[in-house]
Amino acid sequence: MFVCTTGGSGRRQLGGAERILTELIPAHARMGVEVIAATSDDEVGRALREAAVPWIGLSATSRIDLAYAREIRRLVREVKPDVVCAHLLSAAMHSRAALSMDRTPLVVTLHNSLWQYRDTAESLQQKAAIQSNITLDLAMRRLRPHATVAVSEFEAAELRDRGRVRNIHLIPNPLPATWPRPKFAGSGAPDRRPVVGYLGRLEKEKGADLLPEIASCLPDVAFKVAGAGSLPIDARPNLELVGRVAAAEFLQQIDCLLVPSRVESFGLSALEALSLGVPVVHTGAGGLAEVTRHATGTLAFRADLTPTALAGAVREAVGRVGSTVERTRMADWYAEEYAFDRCVTRWQSLYRSLL
Repeated sequence: MFVCTTGGSGRRQLGGAERILTELIPAHARMGVEVIAATSDDEVGRALREAAVPWIGLSATSRIDLAYAREIRRLVREVKPDVVCAHLLSAAMHSRAALSMDRTPLVVTLHNSLWQYRDTAESLQQKAAIQSNITLDLAMRRLRPHATVAVSEFEAAELRDRGRVRNIHLIPNPLPATWPRPKFAGSGAPDRRPVVGYLGRLEKEKGADLLPEIASCLPDVAFKVAGAGSLPIDARPNLELVGRVAAAEFLQQIDCLLVPSRVESFGLSALEALSLGVPVVHTGAGGLAEVTRHATGTLAFRADLTPTALAGAVREAVGRVGSTVERTRMADWYAEEYAFDRCVTRWQSLYRSLL
């Protein structure tokens, strides 16, 4: 049984974690695992229904939602799942409360580091709110022990070293189940204006507020910003907002992907770009450092979190594009290392080990 409130109580989003769920849950069903999903009625719920996954609309409406916890408990008693798998903080908190007196194996995946959010918070009030989540999360872990899945070495280290959490399983996020081979933008068009893309949620934690100033630093480069969120993006002559897009199609049309994140537990868009041989400029925040490690100096270029530094790294990335053979070789490595089927197998091995 999968439980997820996307984006937390009262806030909906479609980020990397949510995209992974829309593919991972149907994949388990195709492999003969009986699944049921209790998620928010949004893009995630719609995708699961379209994939014919048994689905129930269930999500938290506030930070502490006793009715949500009661419904999770009722559903567990009714369905009698072998394993409950909770994704993101709200579902994790409420699932622990719901199963406090139940021995059904529980797996929790936060898809982030709460400490990273706290460390990058701009105000004392924000830091205090996140610290309260950290304190509550650690207390609930002790009251209701469970297995924890970390999506990156970074997240695992944060939990282990800063939270003293045990029973951690590392299962990196995969590429999508259906993913194309590299197709390089601008092939055969040497005079083509370089195109730099951004693919992600339009939020300050993702560095989206820096995009207009970076575009101003590079007036001869076209910027395409794909995604949605709460942060308005100031207009620039060379910056275009394209909304939500099909990731593979978008990445194959750009010359470089910009990932200016302040907070990042993994970095799915960076992985997707590298698997298509697209250069990535990034901040190295959190899991970005390990996702891009294999391509450092070839397809991955790290910069400080300032518009000037990121703009300079974009110039370097666009100007140092390797040969098609080199880029294809790098793309193939990422396609194999982060293969979707490999991830599904790891998850199923974990479920079996808990029974």
